[in-house]
Amino acid sequence: MPMFDLLVRDGRIVGEDGVKEQSIAIAGGRVAALIVDGELPSARETIDAKGKLVLPGLVDSHVHFRDPGLTHKEDFKTGTLAAAAGGVTTVMVMPTDNPFTLTPADFSAKISLAEGRAHVDFALQAGLGPNREHVRALAELGAISFEIFMSDLPPELLTEDAAELVLSLEAVRDSGGIAGVTPGINSLYRRAASLARRDYGGSLKAFSLSRPPEAEALGVAQACIAASIAQAQVHLRQISCSASLRVLQAMRSATITTEVTPHNLMLSEADFMRLGPVAKVAPPLRPQTDIDDLQQALASGVLDVVATDHAPHHPDEKAAGADDIWKAPGGFPGVQTFLPVMLRLVQQGAFDYSCVVRTCC
Repeated sequence: MPMFDLLVRDGRIVGEDGVKEQSIAIAGGRVAALIVDGELPSARETIDAKGKLVLPGLVDSHVHFRDPGLTHKEDFKTGTLAAAAGGVTTVMVMPTDNPFTLTPADFSAKISLAEGRAHVDFALQAGLGPNREHVRALAELGAISFEIFMSDLPPELLTEDAAELVLSLEAVRDSGGIAGVTPGINSLYRRAASLARRDYGGSLKAFSLSRPPEAEALGVAQACIAASIAQAQVHLRQISCSASLRVLQAMRSATITTEVTPHNLMLSEADFMRLGPVAKVAPPLRPQTDIDDLQQALASGVLDVVATDHAPHHPDEKAAGADDIWKAPGGFPGVQTFLPVMLRLVQQGAFDYSCVVRTCC
């Protein structure tokens, strides 16, 4: 029997199909064997995991590490240190930095920034606005996905028109890639925000009303139809409400996968009202009924992936919204608390450990 580098013995190994008492042998940084019973092999180092849960490292497929251009908030070093501290061993980094990751030059420069500074494995996601000329070259450089935003970005980066969405999905399909689509009808968000400002000014309630769930659900429907027309692989970002779940149950196809964030599985609109600007995020924290439906959808497989949308800001930036919520940026950290939040939800009975592995690892 060969000598292994590490033996993790007698742990409660969590997999997609349940929890089993096993030992894990590791060689060359990889799992080399799972041992159920019998004589244990020799190893240079042994960890006694008797009675302890052993999970794979988590994969966070939606992080904003603020590098380049916004490093007063965070950079690759601090972001990946937080990931490692929280049990996240792979991160996929979104393109919304300064500059956005839109061209092969942007992509190559971002790789250079990360190499030698990242403490976990990483992949980079490319942005895709109305300009589709770089899709194939970015795919060849290793872009793990192409991120299309139907709302919440400057007009020159948005994809609001349905025909343009289909064309972008076709370009991603032809490159062999996956399109990450942030759904939502931007014109409805603008209208709702205008009415909320008129009626509620800079209050917390105004922001909650500015993001109606129906606008998200309509965006989900449009993305599902566009994916069907283009026959493209689409990953829908940040599903946050019951209305979107109803659309998915009626319209999704085999080429569509879905994502929910830990905070939309745990924190409610009441928490936003209690915590204030620090809890401002888009999509917003929803009522408890939405949380209950999202948890059930994750447990049943209607939702496929949990990812954090980790998006830190400087405390002073958040504090600017104390008297006017519109002055605070949206987003907050999540990569380091990803696993603790999911384990807490297991303790609360939302789903089981195997669901955590299936959706987070």
